[in-house]
Amino acid sequence: MKKNDFIKAGAALLLSGMPFLSQAQKKNNPDFTHYLFAFFSDNSPYGEQVRYAISEDGFNYTALNDGKPIISSDKIAKKKGIRDPHIIRSEDGKTFYMVMTDMRSSEGWQSNDGLVLMKSNDMITWEHTAIHFPDRFPNLEGFDEANLHAVWAPQTIWDPKEEKYMIYYSIGRHDWEYPVGDRFQPYFKMFYSYANEDFTDLTEPKLLLDFGTAAIDGDIIYDEKNKEYILFFKDEGLSTINNGFRTRQGVMRATSKDVTGPYTVEYKHLHQTDKVVEGSSVFKQINSDKYILMYDCYSEGYYQFCESDDLKNFKHVQNTATRGNFTPRHGSVMHITKEEKERLESWSELSLTKEKLNKIAVPAFTLKDLDKRNQLLEESKLVLETSSDIKTLNKTKKKLDTFCKYYE
Repeated sequence: MKKNDFIKAGAALLLSGMPFLSQAQKKNNPDFTHYLFAFFSDNSPYGEQVRYAISEDGFNYTALNDGKPIISSDKIAKKKGIRDPHIIRSEDGKTFYMVMTDMRSSEGWQSNDGLVLMKSNDMITWEHTAIHFPDRFPNLEGFDEANLHAVWAPQTIWDPKEEKYMIYYSIGRHDWEYPVGDRFQPYFKMFYSYANEDFTDLTEPKLLLDFGTAAIDGDIIYDEKNKEYILFFKDEGLSTINNGFRTRQGVMRATSKDVTGPYTVEYKHLHQTDKVVEGSSVFKQINSDKYILMYDCYSEGYYQFCESDDLKNFKHVQNTATRGNFTPRHGSVMHITKEEKERLESWSELSLTKEKLNKIAVPAFTLKDLDKRNQLLEESKLVLETSSDIKTLNKTKKKLDTFCKYYE
């Protein structure tokens, strides 16, 4: 082997074992200009649907589609409701993946047995698969419908060693509950699976983290500086003593050299408030070495945002109120480009214009215009469901605007 070939081969071997940041996390990528926040809104059936908001700075967000759902949960979830959407960009930057809890909380907090996998090329039109764990893993002991009561808050990360997308989530089972005083606390442990190439199926769950008491809302990020994975999570439920540490429903972290663990827990809370929090998410600031940690102060009516340059020490930046058409609960943030932002905004504007036309009372129309109105509604419905072309979206919106102005 020639010397240069030997060097190239050695470099390739070295790089093949190195974990890389995803497209959404790479430093100083000039294509990324904005942040996309995917979230659900509240505990009602209408609230338990995917929504989007956009930000220029990562702290302040404007809801798309006037805060209305981007896709109906009726179409994608077994329970007709979703929570905790987590969105990422693929390693090649061309595909988007979203995973979420398949749940309707009005049926009870111990009524959830699965999750939803989604795949898209444009963040608008999605392919979806609902996975019900008792049906998917019928031979897995303890995962039957009578004993399994929660598959919560899934997230996705690329595993460079396996070259697969790893999906991790919290599982609660009735036979794991433990006493805290005179009450019993559901015991949540974290598990992981690998998605198949089509992102439509999962491998059998494997244990990722047993905290010793309940732990949920895992969020893994790769720390390039220290060459380690950091798992942020919430110590869940009733306050108790764990390894000499008082749990209190806050954000903690654990570290590992491998994405699948084992993880070493650091017994310290990171959130900058004495309020209970959940749904933490960490993401890199665009064109910066700093990171943002956000979490839902769900009993206080705001999301809290913190900042760090080492992923260990976080400083409070602001509390962003959840009100009006921006009422996020547990969600996730991803970097997007200017073109992607404009595409989402064009889709949003057409959706709202269609709704505006639909609200005009039928008696206001002549018979001829009523036929025209119905044609425009069908055309815009088809475009919204199938197209992500900005020109097509804007052209269709212009047709609706022209028609609507005569009836304003």
